[in-house]
Amino acid sequence: MALVAAPVLVFLSDAELVGACRSDELDRRRAEGLLIHRMIEIAHRELQVADGYTCMAAWGRGVHRWSATESRARRNLAKLAPLCPTVVQSLLSGRLGVAQAHLIGRTYGDRRVGKYLPMFIDLILDAAASFDYADFELYVKEWKQRVDTDGTDPDKAHRHRHASIGFTDTEFRFVLTGPNIDGVEFAALLKEYEQREFDADWAACREIWGDQARPDLMRRDPAQRRYDALFTLIATIGPPAAPPYEDDEPVSDADDRPDGTVATTVNIVIDQQTFTDATNQLFGRSLQHDIRPPFGPGRGFSHTLDGVMISARDTVLAALYGKVRLVVTDDSGVPTQMTSATRLFTGRMRDAVLMTAVRCTHPGCIRPGTECEIDHLTPWSQGGTTDPHNGGPACRHHNNWRHTSGARARLRADGSWATQRNNGTELNPPD
Repeated sequence: MALVAAPVLVFLSDAELVGACRSDELDRRRAEGLLIHRMIEIAHRELQVADGYTCMAAWGRGVHRWSATESRARRNLAKLAPLCPTVVQSLLSGRLGVAQAHLIGRTYGDRRVGKYLPMFIDLILDAAASFDYADFELYVKEWKQRVDTDGTDPDKAHRHRHASIGFTDTEFRFVLTGPNIDGVEFAALLKEYEQREFDADWAACREIWGDQARPDLMRRDPAQRRYDALFTLIATIGPPAAPPYEDDEPVSDADDRPDGTVATTVNIVIDQQTFTDATNQLFGRSLQHDIRPPFGPGRGFSHTLDGVMISARDTVLAALYGKVRLVVTDDSGVPTQMTSATRLFTGRMRDAVLMTAVRCTHPGCIRPGTECEIDHLTPWSQGGTTDPHNGGPACRHHNNWRHTSGARARLRADGSWATQRNNGTELNPPD
């Protein structure tokens, strides 16, 4: 079989190579738009019926070997397009990414939520062109959770919580499933014990290797340390936590007690209207849909600093029981109220900055915000102040990269983050 000739990449300049990749991506988006456009006509002519396919999703699986997820997304986009032709137009123009289009299609296919999507389609398309996919997906999922008040079962995750343990000849498997509100508390506690295991391994590694010590020379890998940390946690379960310290007292990340247990803080950020609506629904005062826009000022949300979605109902209950530190924001995202269920990590200033993004603000980086450093958007050496409006989470690598390259991060008006090179050009301009 003859091979298709490929371009000789070694003769392309750096700019030409990057430009060629961008051109390929735009071609991919246009091809997706043409595909959806043609699927609409095939469905209109009912051509799929002749070969025994009951719908366009089945046709895609059978004729083109698409996955079930791809098939449903494209079928739903073909149904949405007559109502919102700008979706296909955005694909054909290269402004809408394929992954973002498929997420829009899957959302429209949700029978309890999809009917509201056309109301905000222009806003959603604008956001798809500006936000990283991870943030775009988070906002859309949060919007679905708020809108779907009739169809959701708020107690399902609690009611179906379970733990199981099974054994083979040489191994056992432990599975724990429950609501996110319990999971984030458990993860925060386990992380403290993991850090203890890491510190012990690093000390041993330094003793053996000295200045040549590296993480890959440590005796256990992260998964093994997490396993051992879990058993240490179980073995050191002690009495309830002591009363919290005052908020303005400088404290460490964890309160180590004589009995070996630690105290942790779980932060949940929620906007005022979502908190009020969830409270009213919890006490049976309101059952109305929350159909605010999924992007921009006024959007609703309820999540941890790392973007783990928490049911608004669970957030209200956790606040009532004092299990978490709850941060309530206004429509612009500025914290207006902050409870003090437990001791702070490293102060309100850091936490306020972490509330501006759930992960490192460098394009495409998915390092969780709580594992990031706080980066001055305008450097301190150039007059930048140390306040939440001049800070953003950045992982250590990208914080150092910005410092050495002269790049800067900034928050766009639509809530998405941009990184600007030292020559003034953007690393991730909107599509």
